[in-house]
Amino acid sequence: MAVQERLPAGTILLSDSQAFGCAGAVFRVDPVTGEQRALSTAGDLQGATGIAIEADGSVLVSKDRFFPGTGALLRLPAGTGTQTEVTSGGKFTSPGDVAVEADGHILVVDGFAAGSGAVIRIHPVTGDQVVLALGEGVGDPPPRPVRLCVAPDGTVLVVEQAMAGGADLSARVVRIDPVSGARTTVTSGGELRSPIGVAVDGGGGILVADANAFPGFGGGVIKVDPVSGAQTTVASGGAFVAPQALAIEADGSILITDNEALNGVGTLFRVNPSTGAQQVLASGGDFKRLTGVAVVPAA
Repeated sequence: MAVQERLPAGTILLSDSQAFGCAGAVFRVDPVTGEQRALSTAGDLQGATGIAIEADGSVLVSKDRFFPGTGALLRLPAGTGTQTEVTSGGKFTSPGDVAVEADGHILVVDGFAAGSGAVIRIHPVTGDQVVLALGEGVGDPPPRPVRLCVAPDGTVLVVEQAMAGGADLSARVVRIDPVSGARTTVTSGGELRSPIGVAVDGGGGILVADANAFPGFGGGVIKVDPVSGAQTTVASGGAFVAPQALAIEADGSILITDNEALNGVGTLFRVNPSTGAQQVLASGGDFKRLTGVAVVPAA
């Protein structure tokens, strides 16, 4: 049997729900040149919503039920574009993002599971699903979990939002205990309007991509103090229109997708975490609707 090689450290991976005539795709992007190449296309990737990388370099992709088939979690073994199914159906209703815990268990956030949304833990081998935490379920409509990440200390961070009559309600960042599933609100309100991406930087700061934050609803990146919940602006306006998925590179640079930027062309930005300066790393080409971004770590 041929041994599959890991993708090079620093390679950027993007999930796209509608590339190639709505067939869906996973793209790899060179972090230096911005060159884009398809790693996997079609199959079950239509409706792909999020992307993460396992310790052995395999790629995980969450998939929404609103496209053909049911909500699912897919795996692309390291260095290949072959798609295998980890799990589908079950507690899934509308999987929206995926992350990996230190022990290899997989977390999927689903905005409509169990009525008010949930974080679901998946066994990486058997695919068994267990609900780690439910959404709060308070409000009309209730705020729903849309994205998540795992902090270095193992706690789970989730961004939640609710929309009613064009107004954003209860936009917030929630910390979830990985053992008990207990919820604690880290921050809410402030500049948060439509938080839709979350990651933790090397110093423990929580970075949130918000599609409608700041005057003019130009969107941007907000840094949240993990203890006090204080919000500071990292980047706003500029070429951003509706920032979405977010990841952090080894040097601390921030990667952000925006499907409305540059006259509606799917775009991957790199943002300087100190100055907020925006750089277009990759745009257009075969990109259609970028939904998730991840960076291959060093082995």
